[in-house]
Amino acid sequence: MATTPTDRRTMLARRLRVDIDTAAFPASQYQRLMGVQELKPVDELRTESDEAYEDDGAARESVTGYNWRLEVKILHSTNAAGTALDPVHAFLQAKYHAAKNGVANGEFGVRWYDRNGVGDAREGRAYVKQWSPDGGNGGAQDTVSVVIQGQGPLDAQVVNPAADLTPAVTGLAPAGGPTAGGNLVNVYGTHFTDATAVDFGATDAEDYVVVSDSHIVATAPAGVAGTVQVSVTTPDGTSPNVDADNYTYA
Repeated sequence: MATTPTDRRTMLARRLRVDIDTAAFPASQYQRLMGVQELKPVDELRTESDEAYEDDGAARESVTGYNWRLEVKILHSTNAAGTALDPVHAFLQAKYHAAKNGVANGEFGVRWYDRNGVGDAREGRAYVKQWSPDGGNGGAQDTVSVVIQGQGPLDAQVVNPAADLTPAVTGLAPAGGPTAGGNLVNVYGTHFTDATAVDFGATDAEDYVVVSDSHIVATAPAGVAGTVQVSVTTPDGTSPNVDADNYTYA
């Protein structure tokens, strides 16, 4: 009987998913951070000494605020063809370098949530404070330790994306094309794994490939000049109409 190989990923890394918003504000295009090997969310109070003479030398602190961050170890990955870095990994590395010229240049949205749909999601703005290739693995694994440092408040009132398995479209790239069709369109969102249809308005896409749970590449059909909704259908339903799914024929 075959034995089961050891898997040293932490249970927290298994249970929580991390999504990175790769779009430029105010647009939103969350994509899942793949290859997470270790994950440690940190939410801690910021304090300062508040000790007085009458405390007789005993420490006393007052809370002046809080800070938060994600400490993540990822398996630095390429695409399936091995011709380019995983796009989210490449995005984070680029944002790390951008922050060297000012933190505002490196900011992006991040959220994490229980993959089983329980509890609230956490969401906020952040930047990559640390990008450290680990080395020392004899080339067997290319791991990188990443610190995603929060900027401003951490929102705990976000709906868990895994609580409802209805697909949702959060962005298109490009968001328009010729009326003759044939344009390759990246459709971003959530819950795409079991997609049974991708439609441009009332017309089926010429073809589509489910790249991941958050990414589909579809071939736009021919259409008339104007704007249509791009929708994704799975056994759990059809994505609702939002501004982010508008595709313009011209």
